[in-house]
Amino acid sequence: STMTYHCCPAKIGPSVLDCDMANLAAEGKRALAAGARYLHLDVMDGHFVPNISFGPYVIECLRRHIPDVFFDCHMMTAEPENWVEK
Repeated sequence: STMTYHCCPAKIGPSVLDCDMANLAAEGKRALAAGARYLHLDVMDGHFVPNISFGPYVIECLRRHIPDVFFDCHMMTAEPENWVEK
C-alpha cells in the first residue's frame, strides 16, 4: 500500500508555560535547539482564565535573549488590546 503525506511541512512551536520560569530564556533556547521553529507564549491575566502567567515585560526580556525567533502570543486576557502597543 502507498501512504499519502500532507504537502505542508509541520512547524513546531512549544509553549514555554510549563518550563522553569527562573530560566525562561535558557528553556526557550533549549526548545529551539531541539527543533522548535518558534515559541508559543500563553499570556494570562487572571480574568479571562483563572491562571496568571506573564506579561509584556517578561516577553520583552525574553526577546532580548532570543531576538530572531517568532513569538506566537496566545492572549488569554479580558482586554487583549490593553496588553499590546498600538
